Amino acid sequence: MMKRQIEEPGADTPISTYICTIDVPDIDKYLDRIQKHGGKVTMEKSSIPGIGWLAYCLDTEKNIFGIMQPDMNAR
Repeated sequence: MMKRQIEEPGADTPISTYICTIDVPDIDKYLDRIQKHGGKVTMEKSSIPGIGWLAYCLDTEKNIFGIMQPDMNAR
């Protein structure tokens, strides 16, 4: 791994990289697990109508990633 060459992500720092988003079967369960293992939720679960549920998080090394639960009934 290479050391980060730019500022660490923060509330006032623009996103300057691709954000990997992972499909999960139960977004609430995974948000809970992420926080229990030291990660942080940066954007709470929100709906994408007809598609599913999306949230963004930071891992323990401050990398941003997304999780998404498919759900055609999301409103």
